[in-house]
Amino acid sequence: MNDHEPYVGPRPFRADEADRFFGRRGEARNLAALWRAERLTVLYGPESTGKTSLLNAGVLPLLANEEIDLLPVGRVVRPVAAPLATQHVDPAYPLLASWTSAGRPPAPGTSIGAFLRSRPARVNEYGEPYSVLAAVDQFEELFDGPPTRRPSGELLIDQIAEALRVLPALKLLLIVRDDHFGTFEAYERRLSDRRAARVRIDPLEPEAAHEAIVRPLEGTGRRFAAGVAARLLDDLRTVTFEDRVGHVVHVRQDRVEPLHLQIACSSLWQSTDTDVITEEDLQRFGDVDTAVMAYCDTAIGKVAAECGVDEARLRAWLETIFITPFGTRATAYRGALTTADMPNTVVDTLAERHILTPEFRARLTWYQLGQDRLITAVRTANALWWERHGGEPSAPRTPQSPADFRAAAETAMGEGDYSSAREYAEAAAQRYRDAGDDRRLAQALALQGDISRLSGDSAEAEHSLRTALNTLIQLDDDYGSAQLFAALARLHHEEGRYGQAIDQFRQALSRAPGDPDILVGLGYALWRDGSPADGLLTFSRVLDGRPDLVPALLGRGQIRAELREYPQALADLDRAWALGVPAEEEPAARAARAAALAALGRVEEATAELNAALRGDPSPPPALAARARELLERAQVTAAPDRDEAEPPA
Repeated sequence: MNDHEPYVGPRPFRADEADRFFGRRGEARNLAALWRAERLTVLYGPESTGKTSLLNAGVLPLLANEEIDLLPVGRVVRPVAAPLATQHVDPAYPLLASWTSAGRPPAPGTSIGAFLRSRPARVNEYGEPYSVLAAVDQFEELFDGPPTRRPSGELLIDQIAEALRVLPALKLLLIVRDDHFGTFEAYERRLSDRRAARVRIDPLEPEAAHEAIVRPLEGTGRRFAAGVAARLLDDLRTVTFEDRVGHVVHVRQDRVEPLHLQIACSSLWQSTDTDVITEEDLQRFGDVDTAVMAYCDTAIGKVAAECGVDEARLRAWLETIFITPFGTRATAYRGALTTADMPNTVVDTLAERHILTPEFRARLTWYQLGQDRLITAVRTANALWWERHGGEPSAPRTPQSPADFRAAAETAMGEGDYSSAREYAEAAAQRYRDAGDDRRLAQALALQGDISRLSGDSAEAEHSLRTALNTLIQLDDDYGSAQLFAALARLHHEEGRYGQAIDQFRQALSRAPGDPDILVGLGYALWRDGSPADGLLTFSRVLDGRPDLVPALLGRGQIRAELREYPQALADLDRAWALGVPAEEEPAARAARAAALAALGRVEEATAELNAALRGDPSPPPALAARARELLERAQVTAAPDRDEAEPPA
């Protein structure tokens, strides 16, 4: 933890950050127990009280080794409706896509019940089925937006009710903001004949808040000076305002907002580099409202400078793309080259700064602002920036511009309406072609490739990507053509055409030498093509420059386990686990760890890890899963480590 900030700032905690999540132990245990026991459970509370964090870093780690069938956390979120987007959408698709983040999403039109029934049954050693635990975060998004969205929300509620009725093993957790809890209650009897179990989460009590301030610093070499943490806690509990006659009033609240706490602590951490955080540091850097706005303002300016993008354009883009006319968060799809016409290098940097947060649905990446409170922060920071620098945000685009057709295609794709998505993408491409805008034409063609890939038409996907690639080659765009060579390679890799994938990754590297993401893709392709030693060297090359790159650590760890270099494999996999393994990669990583642990004689740990791998995916990498089983059986027979297997080859 010395290498990483112990506070998460304005974004929610992730599951791999449970070691720095404090103050919610009781709530986490209660919610985990209810979720396992009840058919329908609802977690509700005010905005920014940490509902998502409680689920990710509090509850999910408690369930990690339980005998259950645990789905990835689901969302009913849709991209903001583009002006041209079809209104005939599949209401279940976004939710099912988030529940299948590790694989191909179900066909549009698949109901929730049909999807859950189609999954392989998971049973215990006695043949009894595991409970299927499914969660839907930010369920209130179903009720947000214009009235025209309400019918699709009603259809989704009916599908959820049908799934609960016909699938006795299903245990559903809904997470709802409390300003929409009344709407949920209006639909509750429609969802289930039984009243849902309820868990309310409020801001942190003072003792819990103090724990969340102080304990994350353990092991970092830093600490608060005597009395400073208590002073920060008092500041977080105090709200100042003017009454009707202009008097300043200070009100001391009973509880502390977790978001405010994380932002204030993150500001203190980032603004000081001494071992002891003092009273003076608190006075300079601990004001919450100023910290949130300053955080956004500074981050946007630094990203613009680092990425070489015009700051006025970046600020206008953030506000118009990620904030809806209803004052809520919107989402944008990440294409091969750009996200809503902004280079992906810029988007990646904004995500690193926690302004944007990615969400993985249907093998695609979408972005949104990291927290609802950032809506006001972005708007305020931008308004002050425009006031300082003059000018104003760009005027809205003309309706039915090429960019509007592209946005409509992204919206339809996100909702599983591939036919409409293809039509809109083709319309955008034709308009860019007519305008002579070859660079954006290539982006629209790459979008067509993603739509075709998701709809199962790999031949058309390859054709679109190659046409986009040829366009960028003619423009001498080495970076763009490298990304499209890599996109082609990943398409071939998904289809098991590893030799072609290797060729395309090497073409990409000839244009973007040393690109770590492309090298990682090449490493996996070499391994899958039967050259684990070459894959190992490739991953090691990446890690020489990026020692904390999780995909490279996972790849090298799995190859080392396959090559029976078990201590080294375990070191790589444990390092990746400490940094955070994506949910879709967990089964493969656990299978490799199980093999290494079993070879080293750590039988109990290996058994738990293999069982967790099989719960996450009934078919993790077969060679590693089989190796783990073999070594476990041998270890249980001999009751001693397999010394020959434990030693790496000379």
